[in-house]
Amino acid sequence: MKLWNRKHTQPAPVAAPSVEAFIAGVKTFIADLEDRDLLAVDAIGTTGEMPFTPDQWAAYPLNPYRLERRAYFGGPSPLDLPNDLPTSRRSAA
Repeated sequence: MKLWNRKHTQPAPVAAPSVEAFIAGVKTFIADLEDRDLLAVDAIGTTGEMPFTPDQWAAYPLNPYRLERRAYFGGPSPLDLPNDLPTSRRSAA
């Protein structure tokens, strides 16, 4: 009689996100930054870290905090916009 009769099974492999989902997440993040959404950087991870896996980048467009902020303000929060926005990209020399 076997005391420990276990079968060692391998866990099912986790499906990797598609390349298109990864690219869409990065493009959404870039669009948020171009829209001057400063909370885009803070709202990515649970502790505010940048995503570093394809799964995290693919999940960025559906981030609940991002969607809630966008739905409420219709864009970036007015409190997030700096008061001294540059009018042009050229620096006055």
